[in-house]
Amino acid sequence: MSMPCSVCYADATLACSGCKYQRYCSEACQHADWKNHKKGCKIQQMLNKINDEHNAKPRPRPSPARCTGCNVKFTEDYPCDEECLTCGYVACESCSCDTNNGTCYCAGSNFGRDYCEMEPRWYHSDGNGRGYGGDRHPEPWDEYPEEVYEPEPRACDNCGKVTKVFKAEYRRELRY
Repeated sequence: MSMPCSVCYADATLACSGCKYQRYCSEACQHADWKNHKKGCKIQQMLNKINDEHNAKPRPRPSPARCTGCNVKFTEDYPCDEECLTCGYVACESCSCDTNNGTCYCAGSNFGRDYCEMEPRWYHSDGNGRGYGGDRHPEPWDEYPEEVYEPEPRACDNCGKVTKVFKAEYRRELRY
């Protein structure tokens, strides 16, 4: 489903080329809205620039002395359960089990394990809070119905392995 046009609320197929935010169904609606949108467009462009600059900076490595998920201090009795060598995320036992707090900052993997080789879970994210929606090819294959796979093997867009991958509609948490 597409976004509605900012003027007439019809299905919008065009976006403002300046801010990339405002949606329109036609050039006529875009021209009709320009007087109202002009100031907001400039502001949105500035926000887009700030967000792009912020997102381009690497995340600072978290403290290895505390759980990145819940901030509990590690002790001899309550040690770190998992550590991602790539991004530095560290998690206690509670956070490394079935919660989004235990998802490290890496975009295509979690603590060094590629998402594409895991069964889809709701807490698999790209490190910025958006769910992982890339290819999936968990093994063994016989655990999943044939209808969830694309008809021909191909290279995975995450790891590059040539294998049978899930159809797009099954890449998020399974719903069959």
